[in-house]
Amino acid sequence: MGAGNRDRLEKEMASSQLAKAQELARNFVPRKTSRTASSEKSSPKTDEIVSASSGSGFAVSSNGHVITNHHVIEGCQKVKIHHNGKSIPATVVTFDPQNDLALLKGDFRPSTVLPLSTNSPELLQDVYVAGYPFGRRISTGVKVTKGIISSLTGIGNNFSNIQIDAALQPGNSGGPILDDKGNVVGVAVAKLDIKKILKNYGVIPEDTNFGIKVSVVRSILESSNVSSPRPNTSSISKTKLGKMIADGTYYLSCWMTTAQIEKMRSKKVIFQNLE
Repeated sequence: MGAGNRDRLEKEMASSQLAKAQELARNFVPRKTSRTASSEKSSPKTDEIVSASSGSGFAVSSNGHVITNHHVIEGCQKVKIHHNGKSIPATVVTFDPQNDLALLKGDFRPSTVLPLSTNSPELLQDVYVAGYPFGRRISTGVKVTKGIISSLTGIGNNFSNIQIDAALQPGNSGGPILDDKGNVVGVAVAKLDIKKILKNYGVIPEDTNFGIKVSVVRSILESSNVSSPRPNTSSISKTKLGKMIADGTYYLSCWMTTAQIEKMRSKKVIFQNLE
């Protein structure tokens, strides 16, 4: 307000009105905007537990034992097994970070237990990979891709791994790799780092994915005294194989505090929109 207008108002106002106006001006405190108040109210709590990431797993015993990757459950405050509309809390029985395996147990009786192959993997062997790529964002049903065993070793001559050309995506980790008899021959674990390969070799890698050999799975089950069913000895129909996969493969959710999520972002694929 200009000096002239202020002088004119002072002359027109009674002395009591002027004194009141001056007092109000001295005691004026700006109010916070609603946007600021709202942002403060919605800031996440560091101790709040949320569904942060997901993976896949499969039943290996009739007592509720489930195999998955260690990196799927690493850093999780809680792990839940989801199947047929049920959410079952899981406990970690044991884990092997070196081979990236973990054995879980839930309080339920699986309708289907996937048998473990006792045969060594073979080059060019047909395989099926089951799991929940991208979690449940695309759809809630199990997904299956088909391919072959491309190599009997993994990266850097890792003899505990096999290389496959069946597609793997984030969320497939821990899912079973099966033969045409419905026996597990491996556990889906990784795909090549596209950015790293592009930087080092100048090409985008295609159909180069890896699984953990079932012999390593058998070792972790034996160490925990977990019995698995005998493997199938003959090929089965695609209908029966599909039903086995759907009934014996599970979606796993990893629950963390928001503080833990920030620590694990470099190790796990965290949901962009936390649930």
